Amino acid sequence: MIRARPLLVASFTLACALPLAAPGADAERGRALYEQRCDSCHAESVHGRAKREASGFESLRGWVRRWSGNLGLKWSTEEIDDVALYLNGRYYRFACPPATCPKTGRSDGAPQFTATGPSGAS
Repeated sequence: MIRARPLLVASFTLACALPLAAPGADAERGRALYEQRCDSCHAESVHGRAKREASGFESLRGWVRRWSGNLGLKWSTEEIDDVALYLNGRYYRFACPPATCPKTGRSDGAPQFTATGPSGAS
């Protein structure tokens, strides 16, 4: 048992030295991805129309995932979350899950979003 102590100390030291991953999505990166790959085909009217397909944040994320696949973009889960967060803050204003929006996660049920831009909220 005495020999296990140096290994435990070394493991703890290594774990403390590793950088922590920043949780949540990045709306600015989402904006850049959207503008680079989607903006040329999507006018603001697509997101602002009265009869929208997305009915909540998870639905919006599903649409971003679907179009990433349809267009062969091969976006990662994080990139999909980033674009969904950007679109949500810019157009939709759905309640955002705290795992995706940890910095603004609210427990009172109010909408949560961090996107920036002309119509974005902070």
